[in-house]
Amino acid sequence: MSIKKLFLYSVAVFTGCIIIQSCNTYRTSELENIIDSLSKKWVPDSREGVAKIDFTAGKNNIILKGETDCNDLKNELINVLSNKGYQVTDSLTILPSEALGNNIYGIVSLSVINLRITPGHSSEMASQLLMGMPVKILKSAGSWYLIQSPDKYIAWTERSSVQTITPEELEKWKNVKKLICTDSSGWIYETPDEKEVIGDFVAGCILEDHGTFRNYQRVALSDGRTGYIRNKVFENYSDWKNKPTPTGDDILKTAVTVMGIPYLWGGSSSKGADCSGFVQNVYFRNGIVLSRDASLQALHGLDVDISNGWSELQKGDLLFFGSIRDSKPRVTHVAIYKGDGDYIHASGMVRVNSFDSAKANYSDSRTSSLLLAKRIIGNNSDGIVAVKDHQLY
Repeated sequence: MSIKKLFLYSVAVFTGCIIIQSCNTYRTSELENIIDSLSKKWVPDSREGVAKIDFTAGKNNIILKGETDCNDLKNELINVLSNKGYQVTDSLTILPSEALGNNIYGIVSLSVINLRITPGHSSEMASQLLMGMPVKILKSAGSWYLIQSPDKYIAWTERSSVQTITPEELEKWKNVKKLICTDSSGWIYETPDEKEVIGDFVAGCILEDHGTFRNYQRVALSDGRTGYIRNKVFENYSDWKNKPTPTGDDILKTAVTVMGIPYLWGGSSSKGADCSGFVQNVYFRNGIVLSRDASLQALHGLDVDISNGWSELQKGDLLFFGSIRDSKPRVTHVAIYKGDGDYIHASGMVRVNSFDSAKANYSDSRTSSLLLAKRIIGNNSDGIVAVKDHQLY
């Protein structure tokens, strides 16, 4: 072959490779865009859903890999790709994992359990759950479960923190006679003589009610332990759950019971809480399940006009603080409006500050960083659900 022909042949091969590479790059980019777009549609926030999808693509075929907890996402993804001419092989894992069998629910068995970003004690704490709260179990890894809590938040917790149950057992649990703890904290005693304890409780813990004994109530925990708690530290669960919608005064009456408790990143109990955990705990104790983080809470409720200060605010409204980035609000803090320009929040500890510059508890930094306000009371959405209407309760 002459040098000229060899040169022309090499150019043709090189050009062909470039074309093939360009086509593959285009196809990969198209597939990535489709997966990303549909994932955001069905799972808009990774804190409240799982959409970890990858793929391997051939000329006209694609193998879907990864995991999601959203069947609708998988179905639409396969449909869209099929309509574009791809032969789709579905290797996606749908959560809950089949390895769990029928035990895809759980009941928290300790007074307060920690939820972490990844499965390990050194991982950042994301949130907490209280005894008696029902959860959905998505999968396991060693001694850890990936769970979804009633507020839809997804994180890891130790397997010893929850008692696993089947869907049928969850329905049975919903109808068992229960009580909810109202004191900020206390002990569960082995016997009424109070010589030994089997555990503790905090406000909002839910226990099975096994009847009265003198000045005590016999209770059972989800892991089978039984014990006694003193009278007047709890309320009948059914009565509590079916109360009318709380008022702003009801919300504040609960909020002030934890004045001075320390700020705890990821905390959401009466022993320690971060800003959104404090708000969530206060509302839960009044029968309302809110989203977990401040940025999620800010997505729900009725907008309240704060353009002229606090004149339109009502007791119990949520106040959101932060900054503006790229013309969009970035929420980093939340508080509960108390009235007369004051608000209660977890900042260092649970405290009251004010928008009124004439008051000693005025906070200039909070006043200047106020972004928006939301009315929760009387409003329902995916992020504002009454316990009595919640499918897990």
